[in-house]
Amino acid sequence: MFTRARRSFLTGAAALIATAATAMTLNASHAQEPVTLVIANSQWVDALRGKNLWNAVQQYQKVAPNVTLVQEAIPSAEFADKITTEMAAGQGPDIAMMQDGLFYTAADAGFLVDISKAVEGVENLNATNDHGVVNGKRLGIAWQRAVYALIYNKPLVDKAGAKVPTNVDELIASSQAVHQATGAIGFISRHQVSDLTGFFMDFQNWAYGYGVNWVDSDGKLTIDTPEAVAAVTAFKKMYDARIIPVGDDFPTQRTRFKEAQVSFGIDNSGGTLNIASGAALAPGDLAAAPLPFQHPGAHQQIFLGVSTHSKHQEAAIDFLAWLVGPEGQAALREASGPDALATDVPVTEAFQAANPWAETFAELAKDSRSTLIPGYEVQTTQIMRVVMEAVERVLVADDDPQAALTRAQRKIDAKRF
Repeated sequence: MFTRARRSFLTGAAALIATAATAMTLNASHAQEPVTLVIANSQWVDALRGKNLWNAVQQYQKVAPNVTLVQEAIPSAEFADKITTEMAAGQGPDIAMMQDGLFYTAADAGFLVDISKAVEGVENLNATNDHGVVNGKRLGIAWQRAVYALIYNKPLVDKAGAKVPTNVDELIASSQAVHQATGAIGFISRHQVSDLTGFFMDFQNWAYGYGVNWVDSDGKLTIDTPEAVAAVTAFKKMYDARIIPVGDDFPTQRTRFKEAQVSFGIDNSGGTLNIASGAALAPGDLAAAPLPFQHPGAHQQIFLGVSTHSKHQEAAIDFLAWLVGPEGQAALREASGPDALATDVPVTEAFQAANPWAETFAELAKDSRSTLIPGYEVQTTQIMRVVMEAVERVLVADDDPQAALTRAQRKIDAKRF
């Protein structure tokens, strides 16, 4: 299943623990030797959320004082390339928090160890962990699952007398109304192939929202379907309405949302928590609604994996055992907001009261879909690069959506994924 991707990768260098005693036994197994574990995560660079997440995992040192945790903080746009390069060179972190596309690639290349011991006795792992098992081995445990929703600045929308949109036409009309009434940016969206991973994952909400599957019942890649043409046409309509800040990267757009200068956006729960944390926009002024599409949208999945190159694999697995236990999950919940975790530890009442938008994300997570193409998980980024290049040509060169996707189909067919 992954042979072709392995060659490509290497060439490119590219829930509770059954008892507290079980967890203590795991944690104590290396209690006599000092250990340093390096943990890589793009979220460490997030201004406030990164600090909160790091403080959460640091609580492990209360039960394992011999273990020193060290960050490897890598911006999200550079994360996949840096981790794949390090692993291919026999280097890199002991533990990595990886988007599922990177996780599958690392797993296929043989760079992740079996971490089944970490979940022995854990009876309440939820469905976010299902795809952490690859070829019969558990190589990943869920760190977070972030579903997408339509988010908006409620005071700005109310001031403009605009409605919360339920379709693309209403999204454009309401965004324009808020801009005219307040001067605020109408809508934020990734729209450039230079930010490929974020662009294609965000765009999957438009694709899925219009009924796209990217594969047919036989597993054949289907790019130029009527549903895909409709999704690209709708995205182009939004782009042409001049409601987004064309040319701005997404971190800049999120910052403007934090500064109460944006009316609407489509973002995942993790990004929304970042917007709502420590900003001019009060958490109670941020609201969320279902996506303005007919069909459910997407989610981003992050897995934890232990590197085959780690010199402290057992200690790393002990840490993961603590993380999926009650103490670790409770600590992570406080810092993760509405993101789904490895077990169904509920959002705290205090967080829900301060962030009423969180409930919408929890509801949308029930039927959201992975951003990866079924059967082509390792190759999704390569496939979607071709698709998103076609989308970008539609946006900036007024290429016809049908023609652009037909050419994309031919390119993908020629590559024989």
